[in-house]
Amino acid sequence: MPKISLKKPARKGAKKKSGHSLGLFCLFLFVAATLAAGFYFMVLYPGTPTKITLPILSEQAKKKPLPQKAEMPAPLYEEPSLPQQVPPIATRSRKPEKTTRSGRPLVAIVIDDMGNRQNTGRALLALDLPLSFSFLPSTPFSEELQKEAQAKGRDILLHLPLEPMDPKWNPGPGTLTTSMDPDTMKTIFREDLQAVPKAIGVNNHMGSRFTSNPQAMRTLLAMVQTRNLFFLDSVTAPKSVAYDLARDMGIKAERRTVFLDNDQNPDKIMAQLDLLIKLAGEHGQAVGIGHPNPATVEALRRYQSQLRSQTEMVGVSRLVH
Repeated sequence: MPKISLKKPARKGAKKKSGHSLGLFCLFLFVAATLAAGFYFMVLYPGTPTKITLPILSEQAKKKPLPQKAEMPAPLYEEPSLPQQVPPIATRSRKPEKTTRSGRPLVAIVIDDMGNRQNTGRALLALDLPLSFSFLPSTPFSEELQKEAQAKGRDILLHLPLEPMDPKWNPGPGTLTTSMDPDTMKTIFREDLQAVPKAIGVNNHMGSRFTSNPQAMRTLLAMVQTRNLFFLDSVTAPKSVAYDLARDMGIKAERRTVFLDNDQNPDKIMAQLDLLIKLAGEHGQAVGIGHPNPATVEALRRYQSQLRSQTEMVGVSRLVH
């Protein structure tokens, strides 16, 4: 009787399947080794350059300019419709006729927008610095703060609201516009001046459209001249004619040199104060404009010793000519 074998016959394809499994295992090892090498170079040697394939630009994309460095946000005291950048620094072509006994340059700092913030306004008035103060008409704390400024012998100005380039921005009550007839302009100017009765000068609040209009500025400056006031051009517009026209009309005038607090950071404000002193040294005198903000108070408090030692601080009326 023949013996019956209990051994199972080999299945077809078993050898082939075993070879396939071995191939998958080898592929797994290769992928793992590749990932490990990538991790090694990316983590342990992060400085190793990596080749990057740039996308091919279309003709339309090539014509579109690349984004540039972010521009500075418009400060609160300027017109947001203007280009988002610090207005140009105004410089003078000659040294002042009179030099100080100390030999230090003359510096005036004007605080605009006074009258809306009681505590910050008082903090600025309390500083041991001869700051000048420019008051907006029709503000809640204007009368009170003007009395304090007068008691301290500070220069007081009318911060006159003038028409901005973009009509959607409202400079506030008492604004003069280029479309006004002379009589209307005179009436409003008289009312604004009555709100700041101790003003010895005027500077513009906003006014990029108005200060760029020779006819409107001539009407305004004639009223300034009649009242024996001076005019400080805040230079909120690159094309402002205010300073040059005032000088042509024989009105005492000056221009803003540096805005101090476009960036509400005490360190940035102190950097602007450094610039103010530098330009004052180059030109003999300089005018900085700041605003009643806590950061401005803090910066001036921390910087006041440098201002006293490196400059002769004066009221802005000393710098008009």
